[in-house]
Amino acid sequence: MILRRYRGRKINGEITVFLALITSVLTGLIIVLIESARLQLIRMNVEALMDTGLTSCFGEYDRKLFDRYDLLFIDSSYRGQGEPGIEGVIDHLKQYMSANSDYSETDCLGDWYAESIIEAGSDKWELLSDGSGEVLKYQASRYIDEYGEIKYSDAIRTNKAAVDSISEIDLIGEWDAVLAAIDGYGMPIINPGKIVREMVLNEDDYLNSAHLSAVSISDLPSKRSLLSGNGAPDGNRKGNDEAFVEYIMQKAGCYTEYTDEQMLRAEIEYIINGQGSDRDNMSYVINRLLKIRESDNLSCLRADGGRMEAAGIKAEEVTALCLSDPEGMPDDTLTELVKESIVYAWAYAESAVDVGRLLSGGKCPVNKGSSDIVLGIDDLTDFVSFLNRPGGRGISYKEYLGVFLEDTDDGIRRLKCMDVIEGNCRIFYNDGLRVDGCVDYLKAAAGLESGYGYSHTITRERYYE
Repeated sequence: MILRRYRGRKINGEITVFLALITSVLTGLIIVLIESARLQLIRMNVEALMDTGLTSCFGEYDRKLFDRYDLLFIDSSYRGQGEPGIEGVIDHLKQYMSANSDYSETDCLGDWYAESIIEAGSDKWELLSDGSGEVLKYQASRYIDEYGEIKYSDAIRTNKAAVDSISEIDLIGEWDAVLAAIDGYGMPIINPGKIVREMVLNEDDYLNSAHLSAVSISDLPSKRSLLSGNGAPDGNRKGNDEAFVEYIMQKAGCYTEYTDEQMLRAEIEYIINGQGSDRDNMSYVINRLLKIRESDNLSCLRADGGRMEAAGIKAEEVTALCLSDPEGMPDDTLTELVKESIVYAWAYAESAVDVGRLLSGGKCPVNKGSSDIVLGIDDLTDFVSFLNRPGGRGISYKEYLGVFLEDTDDGIRRLKCMDVIEGNCRIFYNDGLRVDGCVDYLKAAAGLESGYGYSHTITRERYYE
């Protein structure tokens, strides 16, 4: 083929044809590369959309739950805007992914992706209430282990064995049996042991009823059927018992330490005893404290020779006054019974003073020594005037509660702790919050379709760690 002349010579067009062929091949290669790049960019963008969407969802943790309890969970009802459930979180994920895939209002030249979400769902998720609160326990334990301060664990660990070793006696029953034996003599005896028995306090005498509360617990987590997740992330996510008890001690109130934002004043007492009334829960704790203190005080008095001698002298004085023959000697058995009734009265009165001091912010040792006994023998019938005085040494009321909490079944601890958290949040912060609607972990899948004929499905998981 002759194309043109060059300096009078005819030139063939082989080079032009060769270049045209090379150009067509290169053009096809460039188009393939561009389309391959587009495909990879679409896939990368899908991953970015999912990652940013999940990050945004997990950034919507309930702020009040975090501020009050240092827990990170998504409230799937979104402060009561909808019903709690994983569907609410998935809807938010779709919204974030759709918003991030919309380039209509950007300044970029063209839409390289033209993506739209065709489906999104959850493969696995985990809720605060799963395992009857195991997820709560895990987060609470992690908080204490990594960020918290140890305030109570050492005292609980040090004193638990001593408390557990005390045999709780029926002091009142034994005391009444002794008094009945004395009455069998048919003599009018002005016995301080009987006078104190008639002064025995009931639980309300220790309490400030103005601050006590009662709530319905029928709809709290421990009483209702709970929603549940269907899976957990890989790895060991078990909480630690000691750390969980420490967490409850720090985050829950009690009779001596409480705030205005508690549905019950006695929260730790509720976790231990589980009744919807402060008075009922305090009655349980006060009676348990009294039994421990009565047993220890009785042992301490009987081991104290000086005080036992003083009780014997007082018994001789009492029985001598009741004899018709002034020159006669009192019956040894009667004197011993009166002495025993005085010792029981002393142990009880000292225990009442101990409990009153604890409830007033004071302290009391688990095992008393002679120097720790507050009442003298002549103070017994006036023991009420010694109540509610702070001071003392040993451990506080709240630390005694810590020992009781350590002895409480872990399943009950978890359920009742969820009751306290949900109850407080619903009353004071977020009336739509339910612990079985609080999401800790989500494995989600989303399918996206491109206007360029491609589709891609991606699965990602997120959890608070």
